Formats: sequence, C-alpha cells, structure tokens
Amino acid sequence: MPKATNKEKVLIALIETSSIREAAKKSGIGEATIYRYLQDKEFLAEYRNARRQTVESAIAQMQNAASEAVDRLKELQYCENPAVAARCAQIIFENSIKTMETTDILERLEKIEDEHQKQIEATAQPGNKRRF
Repeated sequence: MPKATNKEKVLIALIETSSIREAAKKSGIGEATIYRYLQDKEFLAEYRNARRQTVESAIAQMQNAASEAVDRLKELQYCENPAVAARCAQIIFENSIKTMETTDILERLEKIEDEHQKQIEATAQPGNKRRF
C-alpha cells in the first residue's frame, strides 16, 4: 500500500477530529499548512466530499437503528407493563401524525413551487412585460 501524502493525512485527520488543532496533532502537519490546504479549492472539495460521505454513512446507520427501534416499540406495545405499553403506543401514534403532517406540508410546498415556476416561465415569454 502506498504511503499517504500529507494532504491525505490531513484529510483523514480533519474527518476524525473536531478542530484544526487536533487534526494537526493527529496528522503531524502544522496548523498553518492545514489552513493553507483548506484555501485550495481542490482540497476543499475533497474534504467536503469526504465529510458528506461520513454524514451519509451516519444517516444510513441511524435509519437502520430507527427501523430496529420501531420493531422494538411494536413489541413493547404489547408489554405486560401498562405504562410501557401505553408510552410505546403514544410514541408510535405521535410519530405517525408528524409523518403525515410533514408529508402534507411537502406536497403543498411542491405545488407552490410548481406554480411559482409556471409564473416565472410565463413572464419570461418574449413580449410579456409583466413583472413581479
């Protein structure tokens, strides 16, 4: 396996730590150099892409855990302890309502955006002098 370049070391350290100072210590590269790397558009794009991949991976893990949590809530809904069963039912019900509300809002927003786009396109027609 080829030896990691200084930029690769910094990139990994930036992802694994929470500050430039910590990244400098972890990578063995000076803070000033890291700040200089972050001014480089190509390096910054690589860093942002690596961060995005890290976040997407974490979101996927949370989604898997959420699915398991729902399964567990469904099991506990029939628990012998009435307080636990009631709380699980409440959580399931409340989150179902929130999901419906969010879906409704997103549908309404999409309609508004579509209408707005149609208005923009209509005013962009040659000879149409109407302005917003």
